[in-house]
Amino acid sequence: MSDTDPPASAADDAIRERLDDYRESLFELLRLRTVSATGEGMDAGADAVRDLLADHGLDARRIETDRYPLVYGERVADDPDAPTVVFYGHYDVQPAEHPEQWESPPFEPTVRDGAVYCRGAGDNKGQFLAHAFALDALAAADATPAVTVKLLIEGGEESGSLGLKSYLDGECEDERRESSKARADDPESDSRAPAAAIRDADLVYVADGPQHRSGRPTLIYGNRGILTFQLDLETANADLHSGNFGGPVPNAATELAEVVASLTERHPETAPDRGYPSGGDRVAVDGFHDGIELTEADRDLVAALPDDADAVRAELDLTHFTTDRDYYERLLLEPTVTVNGLDSGYQGEGSKTVVPRTATAKLDSRLVPGQDPDTAFERIEEHVADVHPDVEVTKGTGFPPMKTPVDTPAASPVLSALSEVWGSEPVELPVLGGSLPAAFFRRVDALSDVPVLVVPYANPDQGNHSPNEHLDLDCFENGIRTTAAVLERVADADP
Repeated sequence: MSDTDPPASAADDAIRERLDDYRESLFELLRLRTVSATGEGMDAGADAVRDLLADHGLDARRIETDRYPLVYGERVADDPDAPTVVFYGHYDVQPAEHPEQWESPPFEPTVRDGAVYCRGAGDNKGQFLAHAFALDALAAADATPAVTVKLLIEGGEESGSLGLKSYLDGECEDERRESSKARADDPESDSRAPAAAIRDADLVYVADGPQHRSGRPTLIYGNRGILTFQLDLETANADLHSGNFGGPVPNAATELAEVVASLTERHPETAPDRGYPSGGDRVAVDGFHDGIELTEADRDLVAALPDDADAVRAELDLTHFTTDRDYYERLLLEPTVTVNGLDSGYQGEGSKTVVPRTATAKLDSRLVPGQDPDTAFERIEEHVADVHPDVEVTKGTGFPPMKTPVDTPAASPVLSALSEVWGSEPVELPVLGGSLPAAFFRRVDALSDVPVLVVPYANPDQGNHSPNEHLDLDCFENGIRTTAAVLERVADADP
């Protein structure tokens, strides 16, 4: 924003004045190793998040779960008819494996080239803290809008969101105590119901993930779901000599590879045949595509996206794609089955001439709106049993897909704020290619129709889940400004 441009928010000056303090608060949180996969630092991390929210003007408390604590913070508007926005985020991070691949220590925030490098910088500490800092700046500018703001920050997004699910299902002990206390104060209230604190939400707002690769501000109306599963096959009681037994004795690696290959097929019209042994671009499981719910409006959004196929191919040194269809159409509007890893036989140096007795494949499936992880798993089980009845299929974790109609009125104030803050037209996606637990909010009857919007603040190359994860500091500042501008526009919008 130039000096002559009007401010996107009344808080812009306060944000600039306090930006160094906001950065230092972020850096303090980044130094904490809050790794949900191992449990490292999770208790201290919950306390730190609670204290940060309280220090920036919210009434904050921990919510204990059977897994990791959630942190809840709120600032209630004086007007009881004011709209309510719930901001969701997570304070847990991925492990920082392979430290030798990091250019600076993974849990020591280091600024270089205009970005802060640290595990969790973009995923998700720098994004959810933007909401608390926006509220602080609005209060400092004496410009607090008439919006009730609630933050729900979980500690298990990177490991299945079990705590979030228990909260939304009303299974947290301290939430039951809070509900009982509220009901004693107001016998007519429905505060005994699950997720009592956020049942009045008019909008659930998720700042997570990277912006579109063009670098333009991004609004996403949902996300694909995910199902993880494992295939195991044992064909003998020992690895066998390939000369003495190879041929008539079944090979676990070969047979499981055939099962894996059977899960996908070439699209009959648009999958190219260029001599590559492509696994196919379409899921070949009977009934897998049943129930998919995508609209013409969704397809129109995808058709309007920039054509990035050539750039992706060059950036990743790809020899080919598995399809000639539009890159984003295939990426966003159809489900997938993806092999994540294969293990069988001898993997050491040199050779060992054996017939492997066991083989394992780890896979995931990305699901589109209308699909259900449980049903998808049942179809996969049936398919594998038909192809090879000896293969054991084990279900892993899963998130259902989530979709908000693209014509929701809730998008208007968000699009306006994004345009003003970032200075360019937003990119709109019907769904995020990745998966988020945002669909779990729909488990609560009172929230079954609430708009859920994903508005990533992180730079496209943030490298979340990878070494050298980083958040551009300009994106961090613009994220704070965006939240402030969104709240002002929500306050001014028609009910």
